[in-house]
Amino acid sequence: MPEPLRVPGASPRTLLGYLVGLGLLRIVARQADAGARACWRNGALELHSELDAGDLERFLLERWVPAPVVSPWNGGSGFFPKDNVDAFAAIETDGSQRLDSFRAAITAARAALRKNGLVSRPEPKLAKPALLRELRATLSDAAVEWFDAAIVLVGEGTAFPPVLGSGGNDGRYDIANNYAQAVVYALGLGAHQRAQRERVESLSAALWRTAGPQQKMSLAHLSRDASPVNSPAGESDALGNPWELALAIEGTLLLAAGVGRRLEDGAVAGLVAPFTLRPTGAGYGSAVAGEKGRAELWLPVWDAPATLADIETLFREARIQVGRRPARTGLDAARAAAELGVARGVTAFERLSILERAGLSNLAVPAGRVEVRERPAARALRTLDPWLGRLISHARGDVPHAQREAIEALERASFAVAQRGAPADVRSLLVALGRMEGVLSRAGDGSRPLGLGPIAPPARAWIAALDNRVAEVRLAIGLASVGEARPAVDGRLPALRDYLHGTGFDDRGRRRYEETTPGSVPSRAATVERLSAAHERRHQDAARAGRPELGFDRGVGLGLGDLSTLAGGRADERELGLLVDGLALLDYRGAPAFEVASDTAPVDPLIGILALAFHDPRSAAGSEGGEQPRCRPPIGWVSRLRAGRVREVTADALLRLRLAELPVIAEIDDLQIRGASGPRLAAAMLAQPRRGDVWRAARSATLQPTTPEHQENAT
Repeated sequence: MPEPLRVPGASPRTLLGYLVGLGLLRIVARQADAGARACWRNGALELHSELDAGDLERFLLERWVPAPVVSPWNGGSGFFPKDNVDAFAAIETDGSQRLDSFRAAITAARAALRKNGLVSRPEPKLAKPALLRELRATLSDAAVEWFDAAIVLVGEGTAFPPVLGSGGNDGRYDIANNYAQAVVYALGLGAHQRAQRERVESLSAALWRTAGPQQKMSLAHLSRDASPVNSPAGESDALGNPWELALAIEGTLLLAAGVGRRLEDGAVAGLVAPFTLRPTGAGYGSAVAGEKGRAELWLPVWDAPATLADIETLFREARIQVGRRPARTGLDAARAAAELGVARGVTAFERLSILERAGLSNLAVPAGRVEVRERPAARALRTLDPWLGRLISHARGDVPHAQREAIEALERASFAVAQRGAPADVRSLLVALGRMEGVLSRAGDGSRPLGLGPIAPPARAWIAALDNRVAEVRLAIGLASVGEARPAVDGRLPALRDYLHGTGFDDRGRRRYEETTPGSVPSRAATVERLSAAHERRHQDAARAGRPELGFDRGVGLGLGDLSTLAGGRADERELGLLVDGLALLDYRGAPAFEVASDTAPVDPLIGILALAFHDPRSAAGSEGGEQPRCRPPIGWVSRLRAGRVREVTADALLRLRLAELPVIAEIDDLQIRGASGPRLAAAMLAQPRRGDVWRAARSATLQPTTPEHQENAT
């Protein structure tokens, strides 16, 4: 067997090139070498067959039997008086056997038109459906392959796989008629009989990307990805290679397989072709806000040689699954690629968006390549089902601009996590989640998606997907996770998310959006201002509820070095605030099981003292069973810190620690922290410090000896 042929003209990076590759495999396997195989490598089709390059060219020029392609249901199809009928006339008058099936399809189409009394383009509501059913019943099996690629009969109606426009036409461009013209050129019929050298050069250009002549013709959206007419000047006559169109249309016939099964899965009627999904306005740089997309094509790429039967099975099954359901959007497909929920053997997808950017015409815009490999970060997206899907569906309707903008940003961030899954992508998605919650909390009930309440997805997958070597990430997790481990005496107290986003609880303990956002935690203030305000509000609420402990009693523990970083103004506070807004939405039940990387920043002595005073780690009962005094912050500490009265609070903390039998060695003048402000200290003390760190601070800063029990707790 000859060496595999690399066919540069069949590139998976464009719709036209991909279809040319499918068409070549289909033609060779059916008409020249039943054992032919093909794969995609290094940006081109690799054809394994008994044909070498010369054999392949001679076969296409001399023996190729074109697929019979007719669309008598369209205007401009070549079957009506005002149409261009030259190509079909040339085919009908040619006597070669290789065009027998094409002539038979033309004859059957004319008979169906006569039977239905049609002399012009059929009226779409009654005449066209009747004609389509007549054609589906009378066309030969070979001709029905094109019918099924272009038209799907759904009950009494019709649907159109977007790769072939609206039933085999793109605006005024009828694909079947132009395919017939390409076949006439490729076979040297009619006016092209003497253009043998030109046809050979055109074929070589189509296959091997050599220099070759271009014809005045359009390849429609199969090639159009920039200029509306795909011409060098942008406004001149469209130029194209007839061989590329002929081979590409042969390739589209593989896309008809398995249509009926996908309809049973509940897919939208128009998106019933293999690997055809609802558009996602994310993941490609040329996306335009508000543009109209018809569909996305996720073209599967495989790097192991496969037979035509293998590829027919691949397109018939078209398996892209998210969990147990089939993918329906581009975001679903990206998630499936990241979770290995695709057909075996597929190594990547070339993604194309079919967009309306040229009036009624469409462009097939390359939207990037998505590799099929496991990306653990994509597991976090599972926790947003079905909430995220309902939000995206909501954005398709008449929604306020702020909501649409937030939902589109959330969709883009979700796609980036599925496509790449880097920690930076996860951070961006959390920021988008926080912004989305802010928009929903400020919206009225009538403008929110019906029945869509606040979410609380499990935090485990999100924390695992973040890079907790970053101080701002650790601080955000620690701050966002603070909440209640048990109900308060008079009901459930808010978690930090409720203070930040204005949510509350109904009579049954379910979280809901409140009509007004609590004014004591401003939504648009700086990060430190918001966190310190939430801390102050928490103390007030806990005191009103009769809680002896004013702070939150649950949270992922932070090292004192990280708290020193926050208090000293060395953290990126804007990034921290954005992350906290998103991370606060997660459910941290079982949070102590999470491993947050240790910080290496130095611990400021004042942070150690305040951590002891705010979060005394000792139990209420001493080792002898008697009562042990315990330091508790009074309700006014946070208010005074926010007012800048740091020295006053420090002096009070030293006194209370001594009364609680934790006499501090340092004097107040030794405990001034450079760069610290009262609000930053109030924000830092909102988090739960790691218990072991607080014990170490007690051992190093006080004269109080630690008991063996304390030593064990500290480790």
